[in-house]
Amino acid sequence: MRKLNVLGGMMLLSITALATVANAEDVNKYKVGFVVQNQTINYFLNVIKGIEDHQDDYGIEVQVIDGQSDIEKQITGVENLITSNVDCIVICPDSPEAMVDVVKESREAGIPVVSWSEWIDGSNSWLTLDNYEYGYVNGQISANWIKENFEDPADAHVMFIYVHGNEQLEQRGQGMMDAINDIVPDATISDAAQSGNTTEAGQTAVEKVIQKDPDLNVVVCANDSVALGAYEAMKAAGKNDDDCCITGCDADDENLKKIAANTMIKGTADIGAYNQGEKFCKIVLDTIAIGADKELEDPVYVDFIPVTSENISDYVK
Repeated sequence: MRKLNVLGGMMLLSITALATVANAEDVNKYKVGFVVQNQTINYFLNVIKGIEDHQDDYGIEVQVIDGQSDIEKQITGVENLITSNVDCIVICPDSPEAMVDVVKESREAGIPVVSWSEWIDGSNSWLTLDNYEYGYVNGQISANWIKENFEDPADAHVMFIYVHGNEQLEQRGQGMMDAINDIVPDATISDAAQSGNTTEAGQTAVEKVIQKDPDLNVVVCANDSVALGAYEAMKAAGKNDDDCCITGCDADDENLKKIAANTMIKGTADIGAYNQGEKFCKIVLDTIAIGADKELEDPVYVDFIPVTSENISDYVK
């Protein structure tokens, strides 16, 4: 169970920390390490781009470690950042439990830690989202498409692709499945056992399932990278854009273009990945301000909204 010390005034901390670096030319920049799960995933690329574009404004110098979906590489990356004596470490873990010891090591070295997405016990602060609701919004888009396009929801053959073995991403998957069950409970579930978070994983998962269920026509994906892979597999199988629905999360540029072009990618959820970059800069300064011995009171949540053909013009001109 996560236990945080009560510290109020996060806004005051932000103002104080920002004042410390108001003139970046007159102070040394804070060195901050970001350990991401996998840099082939567009979400991480967009967040890091937002961080890098704002780092000078906040007096931060960013170093990115690609975990390559390998927990040992993530642990080694954190250890190297500790050795290099950075001022703060941000970690998006594949396994939060596996990172507990190295987070303790970081704090003992006087380096505070920000948990990214999943909470790592012992961290000083946490930037996250409600993964269940994020998944539910995604599944809701597919469910509403089914309602609009099938007189008999049983004609909708649905599969789900999300990461298994990761608590937060399993919550996202549960949200996806619950939305379908709540809105179109009679839909045919083709498969809910596929795990993955990359384009390649999405393509492989759909290729596998479509061999068992040639009538597959709805794929609910945990992110937009997976959705692109699902799209490639469905097109290769001769599926028609008008007759199928693929949804994802993160509002990646390529997926937004495909929604605008009326392809079988019908929707996504916009998490504002690029805009999270500045939010990360702020929470990093707040965390550095309190130091490695204290913890921020509450997690910082990111917002998201559904994107479909109805509002795609707000994203793609």
